[in-house]
Amino acid sequence: MRLRVFAIVAVLLAAGRVLGAEPVHIGILGFRPAAEEQLRWQPLVDYLNNKINGFRFDCQVLGYETLENAIAERSVDFVLTNPGHYVLMTHRNGMSSPLTTLVPIEHGRALSSFGGVVFTRAEQGGIRHLADLRGRTIAATTIGSFGGYQAQARALLELDIRVSEDARLIQTGMPHDRVVAAVLDGKAEAGFVRSGVLEAMTREGKLDLRRIRVLDPRKVPDFPFLLTTALYPEWPFAAMPGVDGDLARQVAAALLALPHDGNLARRLNIRGFNIPSDYEPVRATLEALRLPPYDTAPVFTVSDIWEKYRWQAVVGAALVGVITLLSIWLGLLNRRLAVDQRQLDRQAQAWLGLLTAMGEGVYGLDSYGRCSFVNPAALAMLGFTAEELIGEDVHALIHHHREDGTPYPSEECPVSKTRKDAQVRHAEDWFIAKDGTIFPVAVTIAPVSGDGQRGIVVVFRDISEHRRLETELREEAATDALTELPNRRYFLAEAERHVARMVRSEEHRAAVMMLDLDHFKIINDTHGHAAGDEVLRHLASLLREILRKGDLVGRLGGEEFAVLQINASAEEALQLAERLRQRIEASAVPAGGRDLHYTASIGVTSMAASDASVRAALQRADTALYRAKRLGRNRVEWEMPVAPSQNTARITSR
Repeated sequence: MRLRVFAIVAVLLAAGRVLGAEPVHIGILGFRPAAEEQLRWQPLVDYLNNKINGFRFDCQVLGYETLENAIAERSVDFVLTNPGHYVLMTHRNGMSSPLTTLVPIEHGRALSSFGGVVFTRAEQGGIRHLADLRGRTIAATTIGSFGGYQAQARALLELDIRVSEDARLIQTGMPHDRVVAAVLDGKAEAGFVRSGVLEAMTREGKLDLRRIRVLDPRKVPDFPFLLTTALYPEWPFAAMPGVDGDLARQVAAALLALPHDGNLARRLNIRGFNIPSDYEPVRATLEALRLPPYDTAPVFTVSDIWEKYRWQAVVGAALVGVITLLSIWLGLLNRRLAVDQRQLDRQAQAWLGLLTAMGEGVYGLDSYGRCSFVNPAALAMLGFTAEELIGEDVHALIHHHREDGTPYPSEECPVSKTRKDAQVRHAEDWFIAKDGTIFPVAVTIAPVSGDGQRGIVVVFRDISEHRRLETELREEAATDALTELPNRRYFLAEAERHVARMVRSEEHRAAVMMLDLDHFKIINDTHGHAAGDEVLRHLASLLREILRKGDLVGRLGGEEFAVLQINASAEEALQLAERLRQRIEASAVPAGGRDLHYTASIGVTSMAASDASVRAALQRADTALYRAKRLGRNRVEWEMPVAPSQNTARITSR
């Protein structure tokens, strides 16, 4: 009896201590699936809770964006992340110097460093070395991943290949498995992953290494993984600003005291934690790549110029003094004119050299609007020779029409406006090359004057690539990455626009369909998520094939899809839904060496005059969908739009 009472009291005291403890949150960057990472790091949390009294530790395994938000909002107290991410977060949020450095174990070996791997498909032609990646499509998780992008980008930069400019980058998001899938599926010609990922996927049965080829592999003594890049220090463990110094010391001491190769370390698949490594190579890599936080030009002051060019300035000043004295002396000898002429010649040569070297296009106009000079970059972009432009009306040659083909009167041209009011202008416009190609430009127009004459200097650069990237970003923001269908946000926004247009035109002839795969969880659990992804892509392909031109389809999330059929009657909507259901039932999806069959339940309704929003119709279609689920699945159910006081009419199709 006494033992029982003692046990109860002990439990109550322990519970009271935990309930009264101050919470401490550890943010951990996850580069494998989140559920796996959470299970992996939980023993470390338990260890800290046992070692340090008065605090209740927990961990949050997060992706790049969510971890950055947590750091910015100060909702985590300690951070374990990759080196490049640590440098960026320290610059933005003032994190402490690393308390410790993680020492993981891979293939039974303790590793204090890691690197990146660049690979392609084994059968990929034309790519044998890193130098072959210029102009290729490359997959990576995100540019914020040090082992999954930045280390490889630095290796390519040493070959004068800047990935952001000399290749097309596809960002798959975490985990790294998506990069491998993108390369094997042919969506990318090469991929970047962290060292150890390929071996881990092979052990898990997700990859046959014979299907890939590593580019320019490096052999480093005692490093067990495939490797392309230099090695960098492993992940740092750091404290956030404001964390109590005593708590930070206790955490650092506990991590360093964690027995190397002990039971806990083996459970975490690490050797333990060491004193902090030198992260200067990581910082230098980010600076070389001009990645955050080094993506902006540093402030350069007059004192900086003096400090760096002091002796040159002194010598220059002395030379200026000598030249001044010589000019006076030569003037006394009536040779001032010759000296001035030589100086003008030198200046002209300097300007000519500058114009020739500039990457931007530059041309000048005289007071009559005729071309007075043009640099090689402008000629290259426009396709003209200097003889074809000098002395001519440039507007009539390269600016005579707008993008849509309508005439562009010269008086509306910003160049003409600057000639009139002498104001500097910055604009985006369109130029026409000699072959008729029209391309977007960013242009600066400035007045110049001399010898009583006023002219114009126009500086421009081709922004076609910038516009293309903007378009791609807009499309990515509106598209579901897996199915390439509109995502939930885009679908709902477009559907609401359609509905608003219908309301204005008093046209309510439209139908809404909700579709959900039957037993999709069983497919994932039985055949794996890769098979489930193939099923979703297959369904998306069927939807694109069967739906009419003008119909709007989107993936709302998971295995749920929605369709807005414009100008469709109830009968047409039901016929289309049944045809789609039959095609799904009769289809087979190749996955893992076998054919998978699947079915879908579909709910259909039509838009009503009382529907002020598409969400009302979606809710009715959802009601019909779940009725189809209850009635046995693999069927089509109809929900009639009626007044609230009336009974709901149902039409069933099987």
